[in-house]
Amino acid sequence: MRKQQLDHWLQASKKEECEPPKVFVVSCADLSHYSLAVEYKHRLEPIMDKDQLAYFNSLESVKDELKKLGLSSAYLRLHNAYDEFGAEGLDLFQDIELHLAS
Repeated sequence: MRKQQLDHWLQASKKEECEPPKVFVVSCADLSHYSLAVEYKHRLEPIMDKDQLAYFNSLESVKDELKKLGLSSAYLRLHNAYDEFGAEGLDLFQDIELHLAS
């Protein structure tokens, strides 16, 4: 999904007073790079900016971008690369709610 499409979706959800899309900040537990994704039809769709995956170098820069889009919360989805050989049936990620309001 393009970043511009997400922006339009967020603006429409405000006008129609419906629930905004669920936005995720995705990273691996040992990396300092973050990307954005939105939940669409129970799947995560990455947010693209100019035909490339939108990357951020810090969590603060991601929060600033999400605030610009008008979001008050999002979810940090942390993948743990070291759990890939863990017990069957366990999630390989953890979702943590991020509150963006100042």
